[in-house]
Amino acid sequence: MQRREFLVLASLLITGCATKTPSATESSGLRFSEADRKTITGYYSQTGGRAPTGVIPAQRAKVGDVLDSGQRPNKLPTDLAKLLPDLPEPYTRLTLDADVVLVNRNSHAILDVIPQVAY
Repeated sequence: MQRREFLVLASLLITGCATKTPSATESSGLRFSEADRKTITGYYSQTGGRAPTGVIPAQRAKVGDVLDSGQRPNKLPTDLAKLLPDLPEPYTRLTLDADVVLVNRNSHAILDVIPQVAY
């Protein structure tokens, strides 16, 4: 009887683990602070700033999206990165087209977006 109970319990645990899919949403709650937003938008407004009127990139990042393998985000410029506080692992700030995104490097989940500033 104990062996049968053990096998049933083991099979339920294995089945439960196998069917659980990883969530694309991030529960860290990490976002750009208001100070970070001001620093980033201020930097880009001094170096060329916002898109010309009527110019909208075809693709825009959204919170909760996951970076696709075809997307090629870039690191922030070094002089801008020096103005911002360090982030805990595994988080990083990147530019994706004209958006500045906060990303989990492990899951590639986009946690926050400052849209249309990095031109």
